[in-house]
Amino acid sequence: MYTSSFAQQKPTEQLRQKQQQRNFYRKTLQVDSAKAEQVAQVQDNYKQALKAIIADTSLNETARRARIEAAIAGKNQRLKQLLNPAQQARIIPTTELTPSPVEKKP
Repeated sequence: MYTSSFAQQKPTEQLRQKQQQRNFYRKTLQVDSAKAEQVAQVQDNYKQALKAIIADTSLNETARRARIEAAIAGKNQRLKQLLNPAQQARIIPTTELTPSPVEKKP
């Protein structure tokens, strides 16, 4: 019984966190629940992509950085389609609004 009770707590905790995340987006961005869910999905997809990129040991630093920047650009593009500029300013970090400078190696 204890094991099944513990197993049930994990999905319940995940649902609670998902609800809290959606409420955060709803309040912060002043959007309805459906739009907050869309924003949460974009953010979740981005986090999953980052985890996959970081876990990919076949990538060198340059390739990893390029894939991370592509993931950031994709996330921000989807958020720009969902949100107005004021809402974007609340959720997209300022460091992600401009492309990173290209590093020159000596």
